[in-house]
Formats: sequence, C-alpha cells, structure tokens
Amino acid sequence: MSSKLRLLHLFIMFGFLLTFACTPNSPTEIPTSIPASPTPTPASQQVTFTTPDGASLEGIVHGSGDVAVIFSVMGNCKRGWEDMADLVAQNGMTALTYQWRGCMDSGGVDEDEIQKFVDDLRGAITFMREQGAKKIILVGASLGGCASAKLTVESQADGLVVVASPAEISQWGFAIETRDMDSDIPKLFITAKEDDTVPVELTQELYNLAAEPREWQTYPGTAHGTDLFDTQHRGEFQQRILEFILTIKSAN
Repeated sequence: MSSKLRLLHLFIMFGFLLTFACTPNSPTEIPTSIPASPTPTPASQQVTFTTPDGASLEGIVHGSGDVAVIFSVMGNCKRGWEDMADLVAQNGMTALTYQWRGCMDSGGVDEDEIQKFVDDLRGAITFMREQGAKKIILVGASLGGCASAKLTVESQADGLVVVASPAEISQWGFAIETRDMDSDIPKLFITAKEDDTVPVELTQELYNLAAEPREWQTYPGTAHGTDLFDTQHRGEFQQRILEFILTIKSAN
C-alpha cells in the first residue's frame, strides 16, 4: 500500500472513531462504587421556651416528628450536639439543642446561673411536650448528662443517654439518687476510658445507680463528653447513639 493510501486509511479510521465516541447512545463508564445520596437535613428553627422559675431560654428545633430527643450540653457551654441533632432529624424525629442560662454571650460561664441547669432542662422538656412529643429521649454530656439522669423518672422519659457524667457535684449540693433513674426505660452510659475531666469511675458510679435495662460503652482516649466527636471514634460514637435512639423510636 502506498504512503498516500495509508494516510487516507488513517484519516478514515480516525473519523470513524471520532463519530463513534460522539454518538449519544455510546456507553459511559459506571463507577464501581456509587456513594449513597445523603438524606437531606430537614429545616431547623430557633425557638424560645420558659423554665419553671421564669427564665427565658433560646433553642434550636431540628426536624419534626412525635419522638423528641433533647440534647443537653456540657458545663463549659461548648456546643457539641448540633451534628447529632441533624442526624436525628434526618431519621424522622425532632431534636432540640439549647444552652444553659449560665452560658454567656462572651463564651464564659456564670457560675451562679449555671447551677440552675436542672430547671433549664425541665423547661425544655415541658416545651417539647407542648409541641406534641409523644416520646421524649434525654441525651446529655457531662453537666447535661447529670440533668438528664436527674429528671429521668420525673419527666417520664422514654430513653436516656448519658455521656461522661458524675453522680454528684458536691460543691453545688447536687446529687443523683437511685430513685431518679428507677425506671424500666432503656439507658445508655458512655465515656472515654481515660477521660481527663470526669474519671471513668465516676460515670461508672452513676451507671450503678440506674435500674435495668442499662448499657455501658467506653472508647479509648482522654476526650471528655462531646469532645469524643472530635476524635477518630466520632463515627462509631455517633452511630452508637443513633442506633440506641432508633431502637426506642421503633418500640411500642
């Protein structure tokens, strides 16, 4: 074959391949793994509620549903539950996050006002009941766990999650007693094995006060409370709480 014929042949082949590649019905490569589309996070709204002693607190309601999960923060006022609240909302429930009245705009803590934390949670529970919640699940870390445990029976809660909380705060004259958690609702206690703020033994003491059924979960490390979300155990920690909550949601 002459060089001119060879060149003509190459042009013909190139044109054929180009036409084939541009054909609308040409197959596309299918990825071996297609990530699942995340469930859209339902809209959230800012709300205001009143405590039994007349204080006005602001909170954020995430999602909707007749199962309400109330997330209470640590005593340092660090917001740590927002992502968890969004996850709860994505699973067809209502979540409420809020700050203690003792949490100052400057980021500091009013040591006198923070001691009224149990009434703050009382106000949050009443508010969610008024919004139509048929089930209430209390979730709290550190000081938030103390309040949640204290009000388990009083609030007729349907579930309890405590993360790194002691049974008492002696300097405030605060103590959780056996009768406060003498309920047959599911209870989950979580802490880091080397918690550098509330030693694991103190959370264990609170766990021992709770009536069955109760579950105990620890993770490696020193992270305290919701700081566990900032560790490599974030996903496992998050999933453990979510699965526990979903079990309560689906129970009759």
